[in-house]
Amino acid sequence: MFELAAQHSIGRPPEWALLQRELFETMADAVDRFVDEYVDENGEPYWPPRGYTGVDGFDDVLEGFYNWPLVYALGGDERFLEHAQDVYAGALRRGRNTDTPFGHPMVVDEFEQCRDWFHLGEGNLFTYNMGLAAPTDETVVDRAERFARLYLDTDDEADAGNYDGERRLVRGPMNGSMGPDRCDFSAYEHHPYGAEYRWASHGLPWRDLEFDEAAELCDPDNEERLFEVLDERCSKGDIPLNLNVTSLMTNAYLHTGEARYREWVLEYLEAWRERTAENGGIIPDNVGRSGEIGEYTDGSWYGGYYGWSWGGWHYVGIGPTVAAENAVLLTGDREHLAFPRSQLDVLIENGIEVAEDSVHETLYVPHKYGGPGDYHYDASGVLTENDGEVLWRDGWYEFKPHRDDPYVFHLWYLSLSEADRERVDRLRDWGSRDWTQVDYRPSNKHGAGQEYAWLAYLDGEFPDYPQRRLEASHAHVQDRLALMREEGGVPDDVDEDYLRDRNPIVHRGLLQLTMGAPQPVYYGGLVMAQLRHFDPERERPGLPPGVAALVENVTRDGVTLTLVNVGGRDRDVIVQAGAYGEHEFAAIELEDERVRPESTCVRVSLPSGTRLTVAASLDRFVTEPSYALPWTRSCRSRVRDE
Repeated sequence: MFELAAQHSIGRPPEWALLQRELFETMADAVDRFVDEYVDENGEPYWPPRGYTGVDGFDDVLEGFYNWPLVYALGGDERFLEHAQDVYAGALRRGRNTDTPFGHPMVVDEFEQCRDWFHLGEGNLFTYNMGLAAPTDETVVDRAERFARLYLDTDDEADAGNYDGERRLVRGPMNGSMGPDRCDFSAYEHHPYGAEYRWASHGLPWRDLEFDEAAELCDPDNEERLFEVLDERCSKGDIPLNLNVTSLMTNAYLHTGEARYREWVLEYLEAWRERTAENGGIIPDNVGRSGEIGEYTDGSWYGGYYGWSWGGWHYVGIGPTVAAENAVLLTGDREHLAFPRSQLDVLIENGIEVAEDSVHETLYVPHKYGGPGDYHYDASGVLTENDGEVLWRDGWYEFKPHRDDPYVFHLWYLSLSEADRERVDRLRDWGSRDWTQVDYRPSNKHGAGQEYAWLAYLDGEFPDYPQRRLEASHAHVQDRLALMREEGGVPDDVDEDYLRDRNPIVHRGLLQLTMGAPQPVYYGGLVMAQLRHFDPERERPGLPPGVAALVENVTRDGVTLTLVNVGGRDRDVIVQAGAYGEHEFAAIELEDERVRPESTCVRVSLPSGTRLTVAASLDRFVTEPSYALPWTRSCRSRVRDE
């Protein structure tokens, strides 16, 4: 392994380095308090309550601690991993002991019985983060393979009937360990699937029913008809959200290197690209079990579950983005990004310029597609007609900024091309967010829009960003600790969100600053990063104690990294190119020296009170990705087969 040594002594460490190390330490104490306060003596969450029957909410429980193994993998204390394992085991016990209306538990064989991949994607973030944190744990590896086998068309006992390999489709919008046929929308009567929530905020997805407007579906007398239509049109067949299954397969590949998981990802992604081409370049949101577009919607390519007429692009864009990222990681071929790029371009081509001031215009792009009809519903922030009806033009509607969806940012991050960066700028929302400000309030769960201040830092426009981002992270932790003190124990109103709403652990800023990585697509994406750090002394992932890292630049050529040892002991750190060793260090410049490691990792010696800054040229996506730890494999032997 190529070795570097820091030689520059520091007087006082930079403020960002002190804040970074302090954040790790403060969060380690906070996670102890959180567990003491909000789970029982057996490590079980208090939701679902005893005697509860339902199918919804297990993912929300996992979201309350899904990022603990990730923070451990970044360099957090052992307590993050230990608590994560304990609370996950407790959550699984709760799920196994919670009934559904179908005669089996909510969780079967440690996987949700039948859910959509918006929610399965959120819940399985924990699964993927455990791959980064504990790749040698046999239980973690077993789960990764067992979960993936649920979607292999094998005709053995592991085959849940979720996937039709001949037609290359997932057989239901909801699927899981009990297969795709446990989709009964009447089981989702409560929030967030009730009529009032769904239709008041999203509008009526179909225009051929006896209802004229969405408000009529909020009438309890129409509920039976609502579920009847949902079951007819949305309970079977494939939808774009199912492309999130590619992360489950990629996760299994990163553990095992077995070709069948990679082949599944490429096969399924190609099937959706073919359907999109068949549909004139726009991804259809529903495909029947026969493979026919619109099989259950009278031939219409829109109107499917979580489709163009429901939540629109916010939901439709998830699958193409996640699947393309996974395919690039597995093959090194960035051509796969043409798929999500083509969908963004459709929206851009149909967008409307809106002047924000005398200098700037924001492009309002359509987020939904549907037939002509009444579009009076609660849709704040979108373009409307004179009478308050949502603007509808050639089928497209809900014209609004591409404000809170990360897809265009992730497209640029994977390609680092000038054209994709221009798309980011083209879709900039000039009316609501200053890119040189950090939101100090607790963020929403998916960190919407937080990438743009980081991008301004990478552009040299926001030099204070590292310190500001870390200060905001500290503020979040302290806000949650204050809530713990105020509540003094388990809240009276425990629901499926109670852990997530109180979780004091934050990771987004640490991902950006230490690994040069954005928040993964929240609804099921894997971590995509420039660099990753390991502690060779303790043989574990993450920065060693006392060591802080800052990725100061990300370009098509490579990155600039600064490492600082603020502690009292000499440390070594292994720096890996890519989250999974998928990149290679082509060259490293430090002061007057330029070396060529031609390796996926380098070892850096950091005596106490020293710092090292290097400019590293990266050859990206040129080696086989793996969760394998650097000391368990050669850093030079994993070049892809041509």
